[in-house]
Amino acid sequence: MTVDADTPSAAPRAPLAGITILDLTRNLAGPFCTMILADLGARVIKVERPQGGDDTRQWRPPTWGTESALFLAVNRNKESLALDIDTDAGADVVRRLVKSADVLVESFKGGSLAKRKLDYPHVSAINPRLVYCSLTGFGSKGPHAERPGYDTLVQAYSGIMSITGEPDGRPVRTGPSIIDMTTGMWGAIGVLSGLRNRDLTGRGQHVETSLLETGIVWMSYFIAGFLADGTVAGPMGSSHALIAPYEEFATRDGYLFVAAPNDRLFAKLCTTLHVESLPADPRFRTNPDRLQNRATMHGLLEAALRTQDTEHWDERLQAQGIPCSRIQSVDTLVDDPQVVALELIRRYAHPTIENLRLVDHPISYDGTRSFQHNAAPSLGQHTRDILESLGYAENDIAAMARDGTTAMPSPTETQLNRD
Repeated sequence: MTVDADTPSAAPRAPLAGITILDLTRNLAGPFCTMILADLGARVIKVERPQGGDDTRQWRPPTWGTESALFLAVNRNKESLALDIDTDAGADVVRRLVKSADVLVESFKGGSLAKRKLDYPHVSAINPRLVYCSLTGFGSKGPHAERPGYDTLVQAYSGIMSITGEPDGRPVRTGPSIIDMTTGMWGAIGVLSGLRNRDLTGRGQHVETSLLETGIVWMSYFIAGFLADGTVAGPMGSSHALIAPYEEFATRDGYLFVAAPNDRLFAKLCTTLHVESLPADPRFRTNPDRLQNRATMHGLLEAALRTQDTEHWDERLQAQGIPCSRIQSVDTLVDDPQVVALELIRRYAHPTIENLRLVDHPISYDGTRSFQHNAAPSLGQHTRDILESLGYAENDIAAMARDGTTAMPSPTETQLNRD
């Protein structure tokens, strides 16, 4: 079942209701951060370049209609203000918005916003209660502070690619953009902490995190292992450095991941696979033994698993309480009964996409996931409304549109989006 955006419910009050966030980010890390906050009820004003908007609007295919699927996935529940902040008039609009905003999130290269007088020292002078969150590539200090950061670049720099892939293969990136998306999560945590600090002190603060800091945290226990005894981790495919068997195996028609992290489960696995003699074999008696002889053990278990299809073993092993999972692809995942039961995919109303469905907020609050259910905006969809709310006269708005400082959809398109 897909949850409809207009499904009635006795939802609790949105925790960030009444909070206004200026979103000066683009691509993935920043927009994912602000989407989390928008899901929690914050008003998010997404500032985009009038010509083209956020880069991810052009990251396609895949597309949904004419829209980038990636843009739709990480920009829901936001208002779009098309604004060139490199112009004096555009920067002035941001400063006006800062006066009543609670949070500003930005992902510009170090020093870029200082040139526009939109860095933390300048805007905090306008609004001392503002929580200002900076997401950078390599942090705000050090020899690479000015270096641009991208997800896979930082996967390489932080060592993540050195431990990802098959032992004899080339380094590979993780499938999801874990650096970007986790940096967005850390940013959201930082914003929430900054708002809580403001509750206690009455003042905002500058919250900072970076793609590199995220990558180093992902490597935390590998770093601990090296500092402890000099172990340099390497790629292990789907295997685990400390547990065996804990890896994928080929079946007759596919692949199955099996986890037997203790001697009891290993014995039960061997009984289920009809290789009962293995637990008594000195090579496999304990977990350290199995780690030492992993390749041999893997071959013997896989020979048994190859005799039947994945579904057969998935059912048999689960019935015996042995942790396992078929390796799903996205086409089966979206209709997986567990995903459906958790109501993780929600339908959103969109003016041109008939059946827009997106992954919802992954936390529930008294049974409620997200607190707003609006599709991602079209470029500049809310520009006129926002400028009018700031007191700009019609002739000023028209002048900014003529000189390219801002952009707005046509009245017909605006009404279509509202409908």
